[in-house]
Amino acid sequence: MRLGFQPSRRRLLWGGLAVALAPSLSRAQGAAAARPVRLVVTSTGSGEVLGRALAAQLSQQLGVPVVVELRAGLVGVESVARAAPDGHTLLLAHTGTLALQAASSPRAASARGSDFVALGPVASQPLALLVAASNPIHNVPELLLHARFGSARLAYGSTGVGSAGHLAGELLQELAGVKLQHVPYKGLAPALTELLSGQVDLMFSTLPPLQSQLDGGKLRALAVTGARRNPALPGCPTLAEAGLKGYDCAPVYGLLAQRGTPADVASPLSAALGKALESAPLREALRQEGAEALAAGTDFHAQLQAELDKWSRLLAKAGVRPE
Repeated sequence: MRLGFQPSRRRLLWGGLAVALAPSLSRAQGAAAARPVRLVVTSTGSGEVLGRALAAQLSQQLGVPVVVELRAGLVGVESVARAAPDGHTLLLAHTGTLALQAASSPRAASARGSDFVALGPVASQPLALLVAASNPIHNVPELLLHARFGSARLAYGSTGVGSAGHLAGELLQELAGVKLQHVPYKGLAPALTELLSGQVDLMFSTLPPLQSQLDGGKLRALAVTGARRNPALPGCPTLAEAGLKGYDCAPVYGLLAQRGTPADVASPLSAALGKALESAPLREALRQEGAEALAAGTDFHAQLQAELDKWSRLLAKAGVRPE
């Protein structure tokens, strides 16, 4: 997928965001400019938490209500792509969902190459590689030995095709040269139940929802997926440190608008996002979900495009298609 990017004039619009946005929308829709902005969130769990925290801060910056609408996966992506490019419908999605769209339909992805304007980054969210405490695997080298020479293929659970946990497993297979069995579930709760019961061998997940199971000794963390160690698990190595050189999986959440969104509408939205990410409540919400706020910058389009190229290539190579 190629993202269309319309450069924003942030320097002129950091102040008076609501004033800047309202006239731009008014030119397009008259009295409708005061209606709420709809923020479509494509991920449940942490994604929904982040979306609601972001919406609250964007509403303060823009001076209009920002209402979260949860539409998981590709359904949400497509609904935003079809909406009017007037600044009233925005998309919060991570690179896994966007990459799945590109990988699942290359021709359509090419045709929709400029469906979205990249307004700015929100956060990256590394994961942890987890096993049940009863699992005999205690570290990454042991896991790779089992994967390469075990009598049965190891299975890993995730919260769905194209989820962050799915991406993490696909990257492990590629870099380690092993084959795992992906088992997607509809949410974290059933995936965790199957992990604890031994129906699947491992799982990649964000830490906060499972911290009590880790503290209670029901789960064991073998490694974390980001480029740096996670402060919540300082003694746990990264997968790169554990032997998988070059491993780095921390899917990026970004805020996007439709192709054709005028620059004088996109610019104040980008500026509002930058201001929102400076707020203490949003940064604390990100921290509690194990996510790291990303600074606004003119290189976001290139950063997001690199992420999409990486993951869509990997998913296409693995033959992954939507459920």
